[in-house]
Amino acid sequence: MDSGPYRFATFNCKNIKRSINDVRDLCHTCDVICLQETWILNHDIPFIGTIDSGFGYVATSAVDTSAGILRGRPYGGVALLWRYSAFKQVAILNCENSRICAIKIITNDRPIIVMSVYLPTNSVDNLQEFTDCLSAVSAIIDEYGIEAVFILGDFNADPGELFYSELVSICNDQLWSCIDVDMLGLDSGTFTFIGDVHGTSSWLDHCVTTLAARQAVVGVDIKYDTLWSDHFPLIISCNLNFINPKIFASVTNVNKDVVWGIKSAEQITVYAKECHNRLKLVDFPSECANCADRFCSDRGHRHVLDKLYSDIVAALQGAATLASRGGARWAGGGPRIAGWNRHVSEAHREARSKFNDWVLCGRPRSGFLYKEMCDSRRVFKSRLKWCQNHQDQIKMDALAVKHSKGDFRGFWKSTSKINVRPGLPVCVDGMNNPKDIANLFKSHFSVKSLLDPVVEVLSTDLDTQTVGTSFLAKNVTKAIGDMSGGKSPGHDGLSVEHLQHAGPHLARVLALFYSLCVSHSYLPADFMKTVVVPIVKNKTGDLTDKCNYRPISLATVIAKVFDGLLNTQLNKHVTLHDNQFGFRPRLSTESAILCLKQTVKYYTDRRTPVYACFLDLSKAFDLVTYNLLWDRLQSIGLPQELISMFRYWYANQANSVRWAGVMSDPYRLECGVRQGGLTSPTLFNLYINGLIVALSSQHVGCHIDGVCVNNLSYADDMVLLSASVCGLRKLIRKCEEYACGHGLLYNVRKSQYMIFEAAGAKCPDNIPQIKLNGVPLERVKQFQYLGHLLTFDLRDHADMDRERRALSVRANMIARRFARCSKEVKVTLFRAFCTSLYSCSLWANYSRKSYSVLRVQYNNAFRAVMGLPRFCSASGMFADARTDCFNATMRKRAASLVRRVRASSNTVLAMISGRLDCYIIRHCCERHVADQLPLRKY
Repeated sequence: MDSGPYRFATFNCKNIKRSINDVRDLCHTCDVICLQETWILNHDIPFIGTIDSGFGYVATSAVDTSAGILRGRPYGGVALLWRYSAFKQVAILNCENSRICAIKIITNDRPIIVMSVYLPTNSVDNLQEFTDCLSAVSAIIDEYGIEAVFILGDFNADPGELFYSELVSICNDQLWSCIDVDMLGLDSGTFTFIGDVHGTSSWLDHCVTTLAARQAVVGVDIKYDTLWSDHFPLIISCNLNFINPKIFASVTNVNKDVVWGIKSAEQITVYAKECHNRLKLVDFPSECANCADRFCSDRGHRHVLDKLYSDIVAALQGAATLASRGGARWAGGGPRIAGWNRHVSEAHREARSKFNDWVLCGRPRSGFLYKEMCDSRRVFKSRLKWCQNHQDQIKMDALAVKHSKGDFRGFWKSTSKINVRPGLPVCVDGMNNPKDIANLFKSHFSVKSLLDPVVEVLSTDLDTQTVGTSFLAKNVTKAIGDMSGGKSPGHDGLSVEHLQHAGPHLARVLALFYSLCVSHSYLPADFMKTVVVPIVKNKTGDLTDKCNYRPISLATVIAKVFDGLLNTQLNKHVTLHDNQFGFRPRLSTESAILCLKQTVKYYTDRRTPVYACFLDLSKAFDLVTYNLLWDRLQSIGLPQELISMFRYWYANQANSVRWAGVMSDPYRLECGVRQGGLTSPTLFNLYINGLIVALSSQHVGCHIDGVCVNNLSYADDMVLLSASVCGLRKLIRKCEEYACGHGLLYNVRKSQYMIFEAAGAKCPDNIPQIKLNGVPLERVKQFQYLGHLLTFDLRDHADMDRERRALSVRANMIARRFARCSKEVKVTLFRAFCTSLYSCSLWANYSRKSYSVLRVQYNNAFRAVMGLPRFCSASGMFADARTDCFNATMRKRAASLVRRVRASSNTVLAMISGRLDCYIIRHCCERHVADQLPLRKY
């Protein structure tokens, strides 16, 4: 079937009965028609099906006939029509919103969603509803997991007005595109509405697409010969061939009997007992009796270590297989049915037994055995059908049971499994064969060093000397206990749960194995084997673009434990500069943002502008040069045996990309720290620490009370601060020199600078160019630093709006996906996802209106999640649910920030907490002690 071009139209018909001829004209030329303001009642919806017999339809009415006698005209309502001959597979989606209706279309394995939306009129009072409607759209997209989505309708968003600004912000947050504006241009004079009274024109109707759907749009047009409506149809032309088909593939190279999955208490007991019996037979290798605590260069011992490792893995895998086969499992074919064990399994066993008896007796067509077989089969089929029809409710009930029993690990694990798993595209960058795609990602994820790599052949021919590092069973036990479960297993199918339930012998055996590996500077090949899985960055983006994927490395769990032990040893020797806030205990992104805002405020209050440069390092973790890193480890006094261990691991780790169950050719790392490694953040911080030290030793840039704050870093995100352009240029030059000497590369396109203007002082009009690597940087008035929106005047309105939109999206997602959950489950989900207002404790410069709008959004979010009436008492509903209201949440977050800052040993935070003029800390204290937050007027 031809996939294009198709024509999608959106039309605010302003009473479908009056505009029926215009709609019929659209039916002649368009394949999908989205209608708004149909003005029909519920019993009139079938009228839409009479417009054209060649079209299917779905519609909603916005009129509540149960409210009594209708006064005035009917209003609102949306509808969707689609041509039968154009689309053979169309499913109507349940949107549960009178302003939205949607269909799912499948053409040649290319699923798309088309939505018709009618948003409220442009006014400040309707802003909350406008945001909630688009958040509901986002929740629908997230639920069905389809990346190509077309959202057409009357958005009431005229460029330059409030709603258009909100629409643009939501599109930026969700990575959507307002395709009609993008293709026609704001200066094109386009309009889709002319007022009947004054004849004013506006551009109210739009088509918003996800990035995956955007590439299919080949044209946009306005049909200006409409007779009856004050709106004009907006028509887009699409070639759906540009949307890539998808496949659904499962991992086939891992033994499913080994994978932990969900195990009963009985299965865990069987597993622990079997591990105990098998691991107690693993003993110290006699060949290594003389080299347990000394360097050993005997290459023959490597085979001994290989066997020791394989024996440990075989013991765990064998015990897991035995335990898995001994439990209740889904015995049917195809996908697992929720509720099978509880509702169906007994009837299935009975039906199978009666069926076998019937077969043994010659398959009689009448009599007692035949009746028993038929009755048992009927009971089984009825229970199976009931489970299939009530899958969502069964899953929700299971969540409620786990929650009531206090099984929160199982609760959150089951919650995450409700997410839809998107399929894989059949083609990536022109490659169709899974093996070719896997090798494509192998080349994409392999990074070449910008410096000449040092090729070294490692051996264990070391002088005989004592090894100062040893690992005890208690160290291994602690490392395993510190690891969180629920992670994907490595190539051997083993995960953290296998180690946590393996019994006491495991820690002893692993401590023995790790100590021998260190003394021999050797690791088995299977130990280091890593599976790399491409993960989509933007689910609604172009899935055929390799750049829309990032790698996730799945190492063996025994290697993760060893990595944790090495990280503990590494942290004993690494001392980092206090201007580095990333991957450090008791420090967070909030800490870095607080230091930045307070530094800027300190200078601007003294009528001095601050020049800030936000630097972006390209693939910083992947460009670490090994010979420089080993030199750093040598300089901090890390024991030689641990350095040798790192060098061997990095030189010999074998990576393979997994795609659709197929593995790529193996490849090794040429540079960069190991993705997902527990030691990787510490190693990177050590590698970049020299730059922070060099910048902090410069007598330029911002300083407060003798503490240098001319640079602040969170891992590879760095901001430079200076009170002058000259000082900022010197700091940038120092960064360029360091990057050049360490194989790092700055992304000039993403690096920008901002001038924080001083109150009452005019900023210079002619500012010299600020360049990075010879390229002028862009000056911005707003920048998202570590997820927090900073503006040139330090106002917090933009960041509060960001969080307001994000809160609406999260609440609508929970309300839609967990609508059938119990009240207790909903409250738990609300506390987890809606009370964590990111960086809210840093808001100290805002208006009463912005604060009030966010508070209303918080209250509405709770109403949406709990399914409460829109105008119920806010204080009453939070009291009934024993949940913090908005003001309580804000006070707790403020108190938490003050407590963490005052208790921190970081010199920058200690300086800030010791000053009385820190406006954020002062505002947090006011917020904490007051019964109601004092709101400021600006």
